[in-house]
This record gives sequence, C-alpha cells and structure tokens, in this order.
Amino acid sequence: SADISSFIFLKYAVLEGSAKISEGTLGGTSSGESYLLAVNIPLKTTSTKYTVYLWFDETSSKASTAENTSISATVRCEATMKEIDDEPYTYNAAAYINSLYNSSTKTTVINNSINYEYDTTNSLMKDVGGNIRYYGASPNNYIYFNCSDYSNQSSSTCETWRIIGTFGNKTKLIRNSSIGEYSWDNKDTSTGAKSAYGKNDWTDARLMKLLNQGYESETTGGSLYYNSGSGNCYSGQNNATTACDFTSTGIKNDTTRNMISDNTYSLLGWNNNSIYSNQIYEYERGTTVYSGRPTTWKGKIALAYPSDYGYAADLSKCTKQLGSYNDSTCASNNWMKAIITNNSTNASGWLLTHYYGDSCDTWRTYWAGNAGYSGAYYAFEVTPVLYLKYRISINSGTGTSSDPYQIST
Repeated sequence: SADISSFIFLKYAVLEGSAKISEGTLGGTSSGESYLLAVNIPLKTTSTKYTVYLWFDETSSKASTAENTSISATVRCEATMKEIDDEPYTYNAAAYINSLYNSSTKTTVINNSINYEYDTTNSLMKDVGGNIRYYGASPNNYIYFNCSDYSNQSSSTCETWRIIGTFGNKTKLIRNSSIGEYSWDNKDTSTGAKSAYGKNDWTDARLMKLLNQGYESETTGGSLYYNSGSGNCYSGQNNATTACDFTSTGIKNDTTRNMISDNTYSLLGWNNNSIYSNQIYEYERGTTVYSGRPTTWKGKIALAYPSDYGYAADLSKCTKQLGSYNDSTCASNNWMKAIITNNSTNASGWLLTHYYGDSCDTWRTYWAGNAGYSGAYYAFEVTPVLYLKYRISINSGTGTSSDPYQIST
C-alpha cells in the first residue's frame, strides 16, 4: 500500500445494484486512515448487492506519479436499526448537501475546456476532484456554528459560517467574517526566516499557531483564537505585534472544538496566478514545494485554498484566470470575495497555499477580487476554515441568511 494523500486521481464509486449512490476522490486520505464512502443508506427488506469500485483516472495530468504503486483497501459495512418515530431523521451534513446536488437537474458549464455539472437550483457544482461546492453571488450556504447553546441555535447564541462544500464525508466551512488582520508569518532572520519578509511554512507559521491548539506556551499569539483568549498577536514586519482579543470571536467551548475534524491539508505550492480553478486545484495537491517545505499538515483550523476561492465564482459568468478575478463580473459573482477581503475596498485576505519560488511569499486575495501572493509578514484579513467531523448532521434550517442550517452535535 502507499500514502495516497496526494492522489487526486484515485477515484471511487459505490453502486446499489446498478444505481450509483456515491462517488468521489480518495486524494487527501493517508495510508491506514478510514474513509466513509457512503452513509445514511436506507436498508431494504430484501437482499441488495453493493459494489465498490476503485480506479486511477488516467486522464489526470498527475496519474503518472502512481506508476509502480500498489493500492490495497478493506471495505467495512455497518448497519444500525432504530425507531424512526422516536426522533427526527437527520442526514450527515455532507450527505445532505450531496443529496441536494444528486437529485437536481444539471446544467453543463464549460470553463477552461472542462465540463462542469451545475445544479442551478441549489447553486452547487462538482469540481474536477469530485467535490461538491457552493458557487455564485449568494448561495444558500449559511450555517450556525461556534454556538454557546446548541440546544437553542440562533443569531444570538451562534456565529454564522458558510459551507464551502463537501469533500468526501466531510463538510468544509468558512467563517462568515474575518477575525482581524494578522501576519501569516512575520519571522525575520533573527527568529528563523531567511529574510525579513516572513517564512511560508504553514507547519511553523505564527498564524497556524494562533488558530490551533497546542501552542499555549507561546508568549505571543499561541492558541489564542482556539481558546478564546486575549493577548498579543503577530502583525507586521520583523516580529511586530498588536493587541488581540478573541474572547467573543474565538472558539467558544469544547462542544464546538469536538466538532472540528483533524484533517490532512495539502501544502503544495504554485508560483503563477495566471491559472484557472481546475489547474490550481491539481497544483495544490501536486508535487511542488519551496525547497525543504513539508507537503502536508494535519490539524484543525486553516485557511481557504486558492481553488476554494476560484470555484466559489460562477464559472458560467466568470471565465477569467484567478489573477484576473478583479473583473467586475467575477468579483460580483463570487460569494467568498466579500468574506475573505472583509467586504473592504482596501483589504486583502490570506489563503493557505504558498508561493514555491521563494521562502517568504504566500497566496492571498486582493481587495478587488484577484488572487496573487505577497510576503507572509503582511497583516491581512484572516478568515478561519475547518472541516466538520462526519457525524455532524443538519437537522433544520434552509441555509438562507435568515434561516441558516442548524446542526446536531
């Protein structure tokens, strides 16, 4: 067997009889990990045959990297019974969103010679990796999260987040507003960087340590957002700091923390913003990093990928490359643009992917809407991104801004 975390061309499909009930990619899954292929399948009273297919997509430009690689897998099935009248039936959140897409009528949209299937009713589309994503100016992808009281979810007890989409059995969320302007990383030569412009290694980045658990011993920024703390955070060049307070905007409680999945994030880089969404998606999971940089990071809270930002645009209207998303049509038909730039006319927002041509530059979204890269030391808007654990379900709401989805814990 092999580590398949970068194999975006390893596909799967699950059939119930002759009907396909689930499909996707196993890229992002490491060797030895379990992966939920299909959930919430109503069982029949008669014998039913389920078939699981695994295959390499030879049309992918990265498929050649799997030559002489063997893949082995064990399929496990679990079934449970319950009194369906005892409680309302709930879907795993990813399964619920996938069902909206799978049951809809599709419209074909061509972008960069790629045929995408768009569900224009629910503003959902399938990307080149088989992930289901929300797109367009204002999709109904609002969801309550980070609540002080999950038994009484409302705008007064919860934050509003947005659903980026579904990735296998996990649902990916982005906070609906920035938590402030901070450096991605502002080390200089005295603190571990090769220059005064920061270090583009997410596994050691000061922003990563601000957002995640386990860095409480850091004198500046460590785990403050994760623990709803206050103190000083890194912001500006040469180790500069600023006061920061997450007592009302940080992760509120252990109930919320236990909903966040530990996820393996790909840290592959790219050095050109004249690129389409499908291309940056593959490069984010390709083979290239700045010399010596780690290729993956496992953790809870990160940032949006450039591909997340690119695919949030309505590709039937926005035909530009990411470096030209400042086009008025692209900017006005991308729901993520106002979030990452904090709806400002002069603010930029950080993305996760690094620029592999040097040791300091990192991707970001400019205030006008185009994506590019800058030195990691800059203080730009920070909008947390995370994956829900697969057990989290949607039990009410319609996903509109006035009626966000409510989740069960």
